[in-house]
Amino acid sequence: MQSVVYQFRSIIEQINQFDENQKIVALGLFCGLLAVLLVYRFLAILITLLHEFGHAFIAKITFGKVYKIHLNRDTSGVTQTTGGWRSLFVLLSGYPAPILFSGLFVWFLRINHPEFVFFLLLFVSVSVLFVIRNWYGLFICLLGILFTGGLIYFGQLKIFMGVAGGLIAFLTFGSFLDVRAIFHHNIGPSDADLLNEKFTFVPAFIWKIVLIVIMFLALIPLWMGLKDLFLL
Repeated sequence: MQSVVYQFRSIIEQINQFDENQKIVALGLFCGLLAVLLVYRFLAILITLLHEFGHAFIAKITFGKVYKIHLNRDTSGVTQTTGGWRSLFVLLSGYPAPILFSGLFVWFLRINHPEFVFFLLLFVSVSVLFVIRNWYGLFICLLGILFTGGLIYFGQLKIFMGVAGGLIAFLTFGSFLDVRAIFHHNIGPSDADLLNEKFTFVPAFIWKIVLIVIMFLALIPLWMGLKDLFLL
């Protein structure tokens, strides 16, 4: 018990040594964690949006085509792209995408340009808007454009930093709630199942392990960036 109290006091002392901007980001991180615990199901569509954008982005940079994206009310999503060898990279890119976005957001904070977080999210919303093919997905993209555009226009540096911190925590921890879908078949085939369908020589459970390992690997630059940001 004494060791727990000592650790808690040590954390409080470290936080007290933060400058004002670091405290704002730390508060944002804490709020983002609370959002995962309390309102995840209402905000999980943001993770789905970045997940599907990850598929589409990798398809485009590997010279494929993106035919459509659906974002559904149950927070599931579908991205239809061209097949072939590039399917491997496209299907592996969805689950780690939100964590990679978090790592990029940390870098924006480190270079003292938190507004770039919202320019990037605005770009994602506009990009997906061109290939969205259902009404709910259209609504989410338009909502994303209004939210990020409003923040960019009316926001201030401290607001950018706090919201960016919240997004980093929400996307990171929320991604590991999102990946639970690969173990449930009641919401349709997961990325692991689709990988198994295309590359049948590898069992589906191996693809599940691969996806989770990739997600943990994506945490490395994120953690390193946070350590530099808070000088830990």
